[in-house]
Amino acid sequence: MISRRAKRLFCLLFLPVFALGSQESDTAFSGLGVPPAPVVSSLSATVQDGSVGLRWSAAPGIRGKSEILRAAFPITAANEASAEVRGTVDWNVTEFVDSLESGQEYWYAVVSIDADGTRYAFFLPASNSLILPVSAEPQTVAVSADIDSFSLRIRNDAIIATWNETSREKNLVLYRSTEPFTAFSSLLRAVLVSVISDRGNTFTDYPVPGVPFYYALLDEDDVHTGTVAFADGKNTNAVPVEIPSELAVIQRASVQPVRPMPLPLLNPTMEPALPAHVFSRGTEAKIASLAGASRPTVKAQVPYVFRSDLESQSSSGDDYALRKIVADGFKSEKITATLAALDEYLSLRRGDQAAARARFYRGEALYFSGKYEDALLEFLLARDIYANQAGEWIQYTLGALTAEGR
Repeated sequence: MISRRAKRLFCLLFLPVFALGSQESDTAFSGLGVPPAPVVSSLSATVQDGSVGLRWSAAPGIRGKSEILRAAFPITAANEASAEVRGTVDWNVTEFVDSLESGQEYWYAVVSIDADGTRYAFFLPASNSLILPVSAEPQTVAVSADIDSFSLRIRNDAIIATWNETSREKNLVLYRSTEPFTAFSSLLRAVLVSVISDRGNTFTDYPVPGVPFYYALLDEDDVHTGTVAFADGKNTNAVPVEIPSELAVIQRASVQPVRPMPLPLLNPTMEPALPAHVFSRGTEAKIASLAGASRPTVKAQVPYVFRSDLESQSSSGDDYALRKIVADGFKSEKITATLAALDEYLSLRRGDQAAARARFYRGEALYFSGKYEDALLEFLLARDIYANQAGEWIQYTLGALTAEGR
């Protein structure tokens, strides 16, 4: 049983460790006397005949209850008060069955409650909260890409991955990490190297020399649904590969000078400078008054939603999850929930375009909340991919900051 003093110490000092979503972090800190994370792990959902069956692994050190929450949005600490409590079970019960309404989608989470009544409202994606919704609609079962004979070899400063794949119409995702791939939570600490959409069976990566790396090759659909499994030699490596550190010195071609000759003299004929032209006193006064007059500030009235998020028919993946968030998400009473949902969405690795649109929508939500400085940062992050839309909203935000005298 964890003492109350240890719980307080855990909450104050080690809560950031939970953001890794890693059960392995518990082992790393166990030798220091730090209590493990008081949350359940490996939460999964199976839909059948209008019901959903939830399964999880019990939270270590908790001997109280497990509370099952359900909501029409991803559940986070910011919005969990709006979620519905669907049931409570004893700590040693690790399954729960709930009925689903046809046509509705729900996110689930499991919160641990200790024997003394302490409630740990922490939400870790793929650990004690679902990252994708479930519904009673018939689910289309997709056949995973059959990957085998996954191997890695070193050639100079490159690592070449080779594999065999029987399903030739599936996109594959290659991840790289400094830790072995053992569970879905391992992807939270990994780097997405590439989404392989061609039909080849090799890929060349150029990682940092002197660092041992593990790789994993997965079906893109399995990553989106959280149904990945790792097997040594089939889609990951148990022994890390490392580029020799002496190859860290990169030979760069010499840079040609931008201008081979000095800049020409700005006044080659040495003519005397003309006196500055000065208008009459009345004209100068008029210019000064016009320069000091405040310009009207153009303020955005309605949020902008990208056409791809209005017309897309996708029923899964990054675009689908983002479309669900922004649908009616900019109403005044939903701004806080929308910000929380976008934070949850961006906590997982997304494609460049999806991440940029999420940043843009987060900037709009902050703008309509009056948090103009935070909104400006989000629009700047989205500008590399969506220059026109982000540039327009940057002007709105700068105008609002000017109007406030900042």
